[in-house]
Amino acid sequence: MRAKCSLVAATVVALTFGTAQTALADNNATGSIGAVQTGNVSVTPSAGTSQSGTSAAVSAPTSITGTGNNTATNSVGAVQAGGGNTSSGSTGSVQSSPISSSPSGSAGAANQSATASAPVTVGGSGSNSASGSTGAVQLGGGNSSTGSGGVVQAGSAQAAPAVGASIVGEAVSASFPASVSGSGNDATASNGVVQVGGGNSVARSSLAAQSGAIAAGSSAGAGGTAASNPITVGAGGANSAVDSVGAAQVGGENTSSGSTGTVQTGPVNASPSAGGSPGSTPVSAGTSGLSPLAAATPMAAAPRTPAATAGVPSQGNRTAEGAPRRSLRKPFGQTKMPAGSPPVLDQLPYTGLGLLLFVLLGLGLMVSGLTTRTRLGT
Repeated sequence: MRAKCSLVAATVVALTFGTAQTALADNNATGSIGAVQTGNVSVTPSAGTSQSGTSAAVSAPTSITGTGNNTATNSVGAVQAGGGNTSSGSTGSVQSSPISSSPSGSAGAANQSATASAPVTVGGSGSNSASGSTGAVQLGGGNSSTGSGGVVQAGSAQAAPAVGASIVGEAVSASFPASVSGSGNDATASNGVVQVGGGNSVARSSLAAQSGAIAAGSSAGAGGTAASNPITVGAGGANSAVDSVGAAQVGGENTSSGSTGTVQTGPVNASPSAGGSPGSTPVSAGTSGLSPLAAATPMAAAPRTPAATAGVPSQGNRTAEGAPRRSLRKPFGQTKMPAGSPPVLDQLPYTGLGLLLFVLLGLGLMVSGLTTRTRLGT
């Protein structure tokens, strides 16, 4: 019996290894020190709980997927993930195939719920190559670094964080999607270079930052009202910096040669908008502090009752016909001026008395005083 079990186990192992498929990517390290290589990676961590009508859940599926082999030759401290990464004669290089991650969370209790998500993708086409470089970081694909130091390269990137909630039957939401387009970054004999998106090229330069076309757009909605503010920078094209120091290029179609402290950007477009659903009432810009109904609907006149038409006061309402009227008191000397009339120049302010009278009175008192002083002095 024991012999039969051993024979069955051996047969199963042989069939398993005989029918196993080849790996999608091979890892090769030649003459290298401290190399870390791994093929495609896919993980989906998640957690959740539910108790007494209250629930919560979180998850963060993440994957690194590439094609081709990972190769490290005469390199030190090379880290390669996915596939299609090559490091030759480099130190401290980190290379990764396209990355995708979609963390999310949700919670709910008593007919109320809330959700949040932040999917992030770093893509790109092609392989990553680092040759004779130090401290090169390459993400996505289509990145090349030769004889450079402190280089960060990333393919096209997209992120779309969003939140939403439902409270007492009303839904609210907000999102901020952003993306950098393009593919293909190249750095040659340069130091301190950051390249994002694609179509970026830098040679014999220092402290260069390059980015492909950028698109971002914040948006929010509540009930039947929504607002958005999409913004774009550039429309594609290539960025190029040669023999330059401190060059910043965004959007594409930018060129810098032998320059210092250069900032270049593509066209910037923004188109904010706001609106409501057909069943909602828009809020007027000139009615700040009022509700939409009070701002849009004037106060209706009260209907006239038969008693009011006949001149007889209705029960519960007071009339002002028999009430004594108090006259408005005016300051001393003030004359009644029509509203909107120009000010009178021949009257003293706050009194309304004639100005000429007080001028003559003042002159008389002055002459009398001088005469009295002269007599006493003699």
